[in-house]
Amino acid sequence: MFGSVTALVPYKKKVLFYYGFLSLLISIPLFTVSLYFFLLHDLDNKAKAAENILITQMEGIFSELKTVVDSAGLSCQEEDATRLKRLVFYSPTFKELGLFDKDFRVFCSNYGVVNIPIFSSIVTRIESSAGRKTVSLVRSKSLGEATFFAFYQGENGIGVNGLAPPIRFSTLIDPIILPDYFYELTIGKRILSSNRDGMDSDIWNKKVVSLDDWSVTLDVFLPSNLYWQRLYSFAPFIFAVWLVLFLAFYTAHLISVYYRRSMRHCIRRAIKNAEIDVYFQPVVSLNPGESLEMEALLRWQSLHHGYVSPLVVVKVASELGLMDELTWVVIRKVGAFYREYPDQLIDIKTSVNVDRFSLLKESFAPKLASILEEYPELKGHLGLEVTETSVLNHDELPLMVSRFEHIKALGIGLSVDDFGTGYSGLDFLRRFPYDTLKLDQVFIANLKDDQFTRQVLTSITILAKELGMKLVAEGVEREDQLEAVRLLGVDRVQGYYFCRPLPKDQIITWIARNNSIENAAK
Repeated sequence: MFGSVTALVPYKKKVLFYYGFLSLLISIPLFTVSLYFFLLHDLDNKAKAAENILITQMEGIFSELKTVVDSAGLSCQEEDATRLKRLVFYSPTFKELGLFDKDFRVFCSNYGVVNIPIFSSIVTRIESSAGRKTVSLVRSKSLGEATFFAFYQGENGIGVNGLAPPIRFSTLIDPIILPDYFYELTIGKRILSSNRDGMDSDIWNKKVVSLDDWSVTLDVFLPSNLYWQRLYSFAPFIFAVWLVLFLAFYTAHLISVYYRRSMRHCIRRAIKNAEIDVYFQPVVSLNPGESLEMEALLRWQSLHHGYVSPLVVVKVASELGLMDELTWVVIRKVGAFYREYPDQLIDIKTSVNVDRFSLLKESFAPKLASILEEYPELKGHLGLEVTETSVLNHDELPLMVSRFEHIKALGIGLSVDDFGTGYSGLDFLRRFPYDTLKLDQVFIANLKDDQFTRQVLTSITILAKELGMKLVAEGVEREDQLEAVRLLGVDRVQGYYFCRPLPKDQIITWIARNNSIENAAK
């Protein structure tokens, strides 16, 4: 016992280590891969949000510029400059406005008359744009730094350009993207970057947003350091997932072990794998010179449940719909027994218990015939015992008689087991008498002290002899019971008085010893 317990401890440690390691293999990749795809999804959402902000901003900018062009002329009088100053004062975006002509020369601004040519690259973009509009980053003389310019040319040939500090866009985009991600906003041909120091990190992915109508491109980057920061912050959650997975796997393991060790599963497996043992109990004739008979009785020693009563095995097999399979297992083992000891068993018949509802199946007799072909040693040696447990209805009675005829045609004897405990009617016995009628051991146990039982058994004995049936008294354990059944005229006895059920090697020894005693007596 201590050895098995000692061996169990390393096994449990091994199981715990296995499921712990398996949970780790799942939880870490689960989080690392999931986090990466989550950040990609988040990157996409941030880029779309920034795109919507930029579109709204650019539409507002060019709507404002269109308003300026619609009321502008080619003159630059004081009132024209004043009007531009007023527009700049109320503009949410621009710090300076200028008008340009069809030759793309700025001739008027909110500061007065000017004469500044627009860069040819900007002119090209204006002319190639479907809406005759574009933006650019150029160095402003008035602001002394890279400045955002928006250009728009109306249908009348007059155009307007607006100047604004680039921070205008940063204040819109930064709250959406920073500090997790980094971006580069390309306006025209120049880049407005969010934070170049952050770009020192490895870039694992990026999302590109292009506003082609306005020559604006936004690149949003996923830096590697963000991934590692998030992964480190999720360490407690990774541990929690690992623990949940470990508990789930180990619980499933325990449930699986419990199921594999459950009575129903073990019996199912034992039947499927033919792990059921067969013991044999002699049926001794009280008439000198008559052959010995035996009954095959199933026995099962479970690895997890120890010895299990045959009644439990039969009950569970019936519930699982495996009674037929159980019957074939027992018959085949009886066949193997006869094949192993042909000389010792040459004159001995062995009966096997069969569920009467199995006999009603059309496939039963053909299957039995195929087993007789498989084990020809059984021919003339096999009998079937049908337990008297359930009443047959009007339709089943003739069907059972037909099945019995098929079985008798195979040379197989029939007996009714545990007679008196069920519902077998006298009419059924008369219509198709069995070869043997076995009296239930309940009657034998009460035979000595119960006058009524003796009267019933006397009537049954007379009936059996009238029908040409052999009688077997089951459960004979004492000499007084043996004498009582002998006085009733019972010619065969089965019980512990002569021999308990024995495995095949021991029953062969018993048969040999019994034959020796019988020969010596002769």
